[in-house]
Amino acid sequence: MKKIIKNLAFILFVVFAFGSSAQTQLFNGKTLNGWESKPAERVVDWVVEAEQIVGANPHKKGSILWTAKNFKAFDLTLEYITETDHYDTGVFVRGESHQVQIGISGSLKKDMTGCIYAPKDDKGSYPAQTDKIDEFHKVGKWNKMRIIATGKRVQTFLNDEPFVDYIGVVIPEEGPIGLQLHPNVDMKVRFRNISVREL
Repeated sequence: MKKIIKNLAFILFVVFAFGSSAQTQLFNGKTLNGWESKPAERVVDWVVEAEQIVGANPHKKGSILWTAKNFKAFDLTLEYITETDHYDTGVFVRGESHQVQIGISGSLKKDMTGCIYAPKDDKGSYPAQTDKIDEFHKVGKWNKMRIIATGKRVQTFLNDEPFVDYIGVVIPEEGPIGLQLHPNVDMKVRFRNISVREL
């Protein structure tokens, strides 16, 4: 029995270590190659500074910076910092139906970082929430966000702490990853070290 367990553990290790692709940088630190803004004219809201993607909208017009590539199952990591007190941003998972929130929810008027915004699932605007935000979200400092999307399942981690584990309803099987500047909010946010591993 011990030998069987050992062999199984080894097989699982091999599958985990070699069964998925390597980590790929989604941002080269120099240009926005591989990204596209929607609406296209709002690409001016996204610039590269100090090897960071910087989004700002003092005009309070919204935009999303999308990867040109579509993804299915993936493990995404990025770091972000905000430079304004009021900010409402996040990371879209395979299109606009599901978003991992960063910052203050416009509807709930409180920090919902790391929670899932998915009103199309008809389970409430934020069907996956956590009470760990105040403890782990470092407002005004660099934070590490990790998002694992497999099938309809989305898991989030903030600064290496597990946050939510949610099964979506209408989430697409494939789509781009997006960074958001929310409309009606004057804000500035920086992203860096954006990488993904396709699973």
